Amino acid sequence: MSTLSITTYAMSAAALGRDNPLPDLGGAYDAHAAIAIDEETVSKEEARYMGWGRVNTILPYTIQDGYSRKRRKRDFKAVVLENEYLRATFLPQLGGRLWSLFDKDAGRELLHVNPVFQPCNLALRNAWISGGVEWNCGIIGHTPFTVDDMACQRLAFSDGTPALRMFQYERVRHLFYRVEAFLPDGARELYVRVRIDNATREDTAVYWWSNMAVDEREDVRVVVPAQKAFRYGYGGKLAKVPVPKMRAQADKLRGDAARLARENGGWLDWDITKTMTLPQSMDFFFDVPQDVRPFIAAPGADGYGMCQTSTGELRGRKLFVWGMGEGGRHWQEFLSRPGSAYIELQSGLAHTQLEHLPMAGGASISWLESYGPVKADPARVHGEDWEQAVRAVASALDEQRPAWALEDWHARAKRELDGANGPVIHKGMGYARCERALLGEAFDTAGLDLSAMRMASGERPWLALAERGEFPCPDALEEPASYQTGAAWENALRAAAQSGKADHWYAHYQLGVMADARGDCESARAEYELSLERAKNPWALRCLALEDAREGNAQRAADRLCEAARMKPIRPLAVEALSALLKAERYGEMLEMTASLPESLRALGRIRTFEIAALLRTGRLDEAAELLESRIVLTDVREGDVLLTDLWFEMTARREKGCASEEAIAWARENRKPPKHLDFRMI
Repeated sequence: MSTLSITTYAMSAAALGRDNPLPDLGGAYDAHAAIAIDEETVSKEEARYMGWGRVNTILPYTIQDGYSRKRRKRDFKAVVLENEYLRATFLPQLGGRLWSLFDKDAGRELLHVNPVFQPCNLALRNAWISGGVEWNCGIIGHTPFTVDDMACQRLAFSDGTPALRMFQYERVRHLFYRVEAFLPDGARELYVRVRIDNATREDTAVYWWSNMAVDEREDVRVVVPAQKAFRYGYGGKLAKVPVPKMRAQADKLRGDAARLARENGGWLDWDITKTMTLPQSMDFFFDVPQDVRPFIAAPGADGYGMCQTSTGELRGRKLFVWGMGEGGRHWQEFLSRPGSAYIELQSGLAHTQLEHLPMAGGASISWLESYGPVKADPARVHGEDWEQAVRAVASALDEQRPAWALEDWHARAKRELDGANGPVIHKGMGYARCERALLGEAFDTAGLDLSAMRMASGERPWLALAERGEFPCPDALEEPASYQTGAAWENALRAAAQSGKADHWYAHYQLGVMADARGDCESARAEYELSLERAKNPWALRCLALEDAREGNAQRAADRLCEAARMKPIRPLAVEALSALLKAERYGEMLEMTASLPESLRALGRIRTFEIAALLRTGRLDEAAELLESRIVLTDVREGDVLLTDLWFEMTARREKGCASEEAIAWARENRKPPKHLDFRMI
């Protein structure tokens, strides 16, 4: 019998900490944003939407970078769907992630279940975790809700089959998205129906990838019905390559891959479906033909493994690996613990993750995915004949989980769930309620029950603005809890300020952020200055410093940021002030500032890196070396961030060559190997 139950899931967990109160005005980081396209292998039609629809800020969301690496046991809320064959565990507090899918018949876990909750800096809002299945909607760079709450309801089909609905409002693209999971009696696959709705009448961009983690093992082969893939390897161009085997020249590779190619006569051959043979971090976006049933599977030596398939709307399939280089192995441990490693199988609306797709005002998209085991002939799956391997998995999938079943359940879900609402079992953030209050009938909730969305400290000021034209004013040293963007919110707040209901420092600060987010730096500067006239506050000072930096005035930017950090000595302001001093080459002041900080801040890895840089550049090499080699942990190191190795190579060049010239540092890179704990290089 199919059941839905609410329970807890315990694991060792780091504290997420408070959100960063500083608005993201420096440009959202996306590891794929600057990828070059190989025009020899990728056609203009294939590249049509690559790079289109990018955003320069994650606003109105706040950055989630307050986490630590100190872990303790924590209970997470869990929703469990179960029948006689499978047990699926979802975590509503972590973006509704499908954390575990257990095959009761085989006694085997189908996903990679991370034994810990450890956020790392891998998403646009910074904090990201590995493991399970993540639902990515809205913007390239992981969902804004990867470690945030989803609104959840308990639903049921007409025959009593329970369903879990998880939904959220994505504020950048103005999209509602819902993930509806169900596990009918007798089913050997978990069904997940996804629907995305444009909540406004304005055209927007849409993005979706379901991101599945499975255990990385030598015996696993990734099988997809494709003969070619778009390959990206961190540092090279996006190029189309054959599947399963590709050949690359040394001069088109970098890092470990280039070195291996040179050692093999200038060429490197890979079977990209055998992931533990790949020397560096890589993405492979498979080119699945339109007339083929889409799927991606990871069978092991016995032909058994997890397989995801879907209705035809979801065409894209992807493989991501961290690779076998030092940096990739370090990342695997950094996200979890030694001995826990995974690869990612993904499924998306577009061919690649460089693409957003256009979505008309008021439009809706729907599809159905299924997750479950597949058991295919191992000799064919792991044989040299790729077409035989694909046919073996495709045939097993058709026999065990026929395509018509997905189509039938998709039609039934649309018919029975779209108009349904049920008991709320978990609440998500409530900015959709603020939008509804502001925009009225112009904001379409797609029939979703907004009572499943909470009103907390971040939402309440905006609800007051929408409903009463008022905007509460906090103390000037209180950390801002939230932001809004867009013409409707800016017009409402400006009207409140002009009417006298909100002519205070906080309203003008928020108006400055809104103008900044849409690229109007002149208006933003004027609003920040008005904010400071109403009340001296570190938040407007910091934003003015960013304007100074954009204008090329590094010294004035550093002065303002140092003043802001003295007013409010918190980690985000201290980090930005030290970064500004570094750019201004004011190394002595950097050392004075780090010495003046509370020990709780000075001990942080990010602060230590500034101290190390200042010590190196003031000739205090031994002190710098002592800090750098003292097992420094950069908690918020991000994908592609090589700061620690850069500092180590600079230190080595200064020690062994007597200077930090480009030639000396290049020599250190070629002839010296940094300690493993400092190495996060992706290539």
